[in-house]
Amino acid sequence: MFGYVRINKPELKVKEYEAYRGLYCSLCKAIGKYFGAFARLTLSYDITFLVLARLCVKGVRPCYKGGRCPFNPAKRCNYCTNAEEELKYAASVSMMLFYHKVRDDIRDSSLFRRLVMYLLLPYASAKYRKARKFFPEIEKEISASMERQYSTEKERSDSTDKASHESAHALGLIFAHGIENNKDAVYRFGYGVGKWVYLCDAADDMKKDLKKGGYNPFVLKYGIKKEEDITDEVLSSICGQLNMSCAFAFEGYSEIEEKSLKGIVENILIEGTEEVTRKVLKGSSEK
Repeated sequence: MFGYVRINKPELKVKEYEAYRGLYCSLCKAIGKYFGAFARLTLSYDITFLVLARLCVKGVRPCYKGGRCPFNPAKRCNYCTNAEEELKYAASVSMMLFYHKVRDDIRDSSLFRRLVMYLLLPYASAKYRKARKFFPEIEKEISASMERQYSTEKERSDSTDKASHESAHALGLIFAHGIENNKDAVYRFGYGVGKWVYLCDAADDMKKDLKKGGYNPFVLKYGIKKEEDITDEVLSSICGQLNMSCAFAFEGYSEIEEKSLKGIVENILIEGTEEVTRKVLKGSSEK
């Protein structure tokens, strides 16, 4: 995951922001507890949203206990006391995705980055094996989806739906794993978020992929040969696709009953994605 799924802080209530920050700190602590201090570097806003979303759809209201950051003892943190299994699950998913990211970079990156990833691979593999022991069922689903994703990208399809499907499918499964009520709606919720993240990353990388010849479904779909081809019309079309992905996610989310933490989740799904989309497309439009 890529760090695009963020809150829009100015639109959050203070108590909502404190609750979100508490989940972020709690996830950091959980990653360190189960996978070691260095693994905390995999912490991201996207994985924090996974914890938030699963607590939301389960109707769990987090309880917090005060503590201090192990890396900055002067900083006070709030740690969640009633979501240990969800934090462990999200920490494990973070390790699984980290491992697949390392493998993808070995396949597709420049020589220097491949060398760095080769050095990281033994570490990533060890953490991956531990995460797999905790949650073997979801590991099988993620691995299968990532292999299909790699095959799809090798085909260099110009279909954004086809290009984004496996990543979206994987996130849908990750969201819905172990959920008993509203499972289909939760899957669609996760699928929409996953599709938005994939397409947002593709939009963000258009210029880089143009220069390096990397696979990018938007570059192929709109026949972009140079930066000047990224016109306002192209960006408007991309914006429409990103907004449709968010709408699909919200449709699934809206069908879920007994939700908790709605203010934070809806802030991310509406204001947060809108702000990130705007910034990504603005960056793509700068010549």
